[in-house]
Amino acid sequence: MSKKLDQIHLMKLFVAIVQTGTFAAAAQQLNITATKASKDIQYLERLMDAILIRRSTRSFHLTDSGELFYQKSLQILELYDQMRDNILSMKVALSGELRLAAPSLWGNVVLTPLILKFKRLHPEVKIVTDYSNEMHNLMRDNIHVTFRSTELKNEPYLARFICKDESVLCASKSYLEQSTAMSQLEDLSAHKFISLARKHSEFDQLTFIHKGQELNQHLAGDLSFNNKDAIYQAVKDGFGIAVLPRYLVNADMAADIIAPVLPEYELRSSNFYALYTQRKKESALVNEFIDFVHKNLT
Repeated sequence: MSKKLDQIHLMKLFVAIVQTGTFAAAAQQLNITATKASKDIQYLERLMDAILIRRSTRSFHLTDSGELFYQKSLQILELYDQMRDNILSMKVALSGELRLAAPSLWGNVVLTPLILKFKRLHPEVKIVTDYSNEMHNLMRDNIHVTFRSTELKNEPYLARFICKDESVLCASKSYLEQSTAMSQLEDLSAHKFISLARKHSEFDQLTFIHKGQELNQHLAGDLSFNNKDAIYQAVKDGFGIAVLPRYLVNADMAADIIAPVLPEYELRSSNFYALYTQRKKESALVNEFIDFVHKNLT
């Protein structure tokens, strides 16, 4: 079948145009001429019986149909690559370089043990990891996978759900034993609160879910840090109540060192996703690692 009639090629071309921003760059990426890229998109629009891209002299924008075609193409291409990668992985051992990024705390506590476990299973894989809280551009920074706790909106990447990012309002058992009991959110104002320091803010606004309703609560304290590790240490030392990631305090709660506060009021959580791009050369390794992390965290 010719490339012009190959719908996988057409989807790859369309995705490349959207992600690179120009027909010329997309054509170069797919090793075809810009003229052929333009003709192929015209053919695609006839095939779909819809205008997908509206072009002007210097730019273009997607129509509603184009946006739908783009999103669905990402999903179909991902499934297609997974199928090819699964077939390939049955024949050869994993090797190559895997470049990862993740938030500092989650990376240190959650991801590092999984990376080491994965490395033992696949010793030929070289893994380079960047733990920081900055927002990475995967193509510019040459990163294969970044893990991020986020609400997905208009991410320019493929996304795979990894796990819930749950927080817990908690305190040390020693602090709670010496303090007045709490039964409702209003009781929190009488307690010491350790907050996450932010610019232009002297309090944390927390959103709780209780009996299906969202409740907002402002909590202010006289001890603040811009680092969750420091807040964690202050909680363990009995300085007050704080919001901490559940993955950070799970072991302490199991050991009865730290206890949840007002557990019937659940803090609103977000999700951790693996964000990645279509890179044919490394896709088998990327998919295998994402699958590995997901299976170990669910």
